[in-house]
Amino acid sequence: MDALPPVRRSIVLAHDYLIEMGGAERVVVALAAHRPDAPLLTSSVRRDSLDPSLRQSDIRTSRLGPLLEDKARAKVLFPLLPLAFRTMPVPQADVLLTSSSGFAHHLRPGPGTFHAWYCHTPPRFLWDPDAYFADRPPTWRALTPALALLRRLDCVAAGRVDLLIANSRHTAARIRATYHRDAEVLWPPVPVDAFQPTAERSGRLLVLSRLLGYKRVDVAIASAAAVGMPLDIVGEGPERPRLERLAGPGVRFLGRLSDVEARALLARCTALLVPGVEDLGITIVEAQASGRPPIVLAAGGALDTVQDGVNGFHAAAADRDAFAAAIRRAAVQPVATEALVAAARRLDTPIFLRGLDAILDRAIAAHAAAATRRERLPA
Repeated sequence: MDALPPVRRSIVLAHDYLIEMGGAERVVVALAAHRPDAPLLTSSVRRDSLDPSLRQSDIRTSRLGPLLEDKARAKVLFPLLPLAFRTMPVPQADVLLTSSSGFAHHLRPGPGTFHAWYCHTPPRFLWDPDAYFADRPPTWRALTPALALLRRLDCVAAGRVDLLIANSRHTAARIRATYHRDAEVLWPPVPVDAFQPTAERSGRLLVLSRLLGYKRVDVAIASAAAVGMPLDIVGEGPERPRLERLAGPGVRFLGRLSDVEARALLARCTALLVPGVEDLGITIVEAQASGRPPIVLAAGGALDTVQDGVNGFHAAAADRDAFAAAIRRAAVQPVATEALVAAARRLDTPIFLRGLDAILDRAIAAHAAAATRRERLPA
């Protein structure tokens, strides 16, 4: 007898916003490619910033969509996002799969729809505001009353979700501490073959990051100066003016670059510096896929992907001396390209997609079995 075909469930995808392409948005690219038939719900979209693979997708935005395309305006309006998602129509489907570190998990699917949340992190601006707003104290003070209300709404929304999936053990621990729920752990997808190692070297250190306070790019600048090496910084954010004041002549601020340009820098750099606590840190794995060692803070999600001296290097603290010591150690203890690429392969996109399908199959079966048991209970 022929084997039964795998279950093909109808699915709706959701994400917080699509106004710039960061690590979380790369996950959406992989999900949309896996299920091109799925509608994609989001608060707002900037078509000129979309990954080309998403431009033909069925993207549906909230009522606030046009107002949120401007990032400055979005920061003022973000307290309205829970309501925007809660009132957004969700097409009938077997599964709503939400990718979120903000408010997309506030969506309210209809009866019979299984809601799974791939959580990049519980919202940092709600649950770690001292770090998130460290470079903007007036904003934090002004938002404090709203943040208390939004935390309550966030817990209620998380409680309605049927399944939580964390992108790292670190994120799973934060989910447990924040929502008092367990989460499956599934590392995010990285298209490993899109990154090509090369023997060429620029002789420069590299940072690839949004320029936010908690990313600690200031530590990268200080440690590069301490070892006398030039540094390239790719990314934009509100920290840029302060970081430019800290930087010496060996630091180049390159702003946002195309994927092709960023990958070329990554493949040729001496090492990638990641001084902040990352939820997982997709750029860390991209450096490994490029055959270049990541030098990371020995904390957070980086501990899932970097073994010290094997496929990257740990710095004991987020300070100049610890990172300078790790940079020097990387210079005298080279890591084989093969070991770096092998580490990245553990997160290759096909592995992620197979893992996701397996997790959903198990969770939906368990959910259905629990519902059946409840129906059999005496009234």
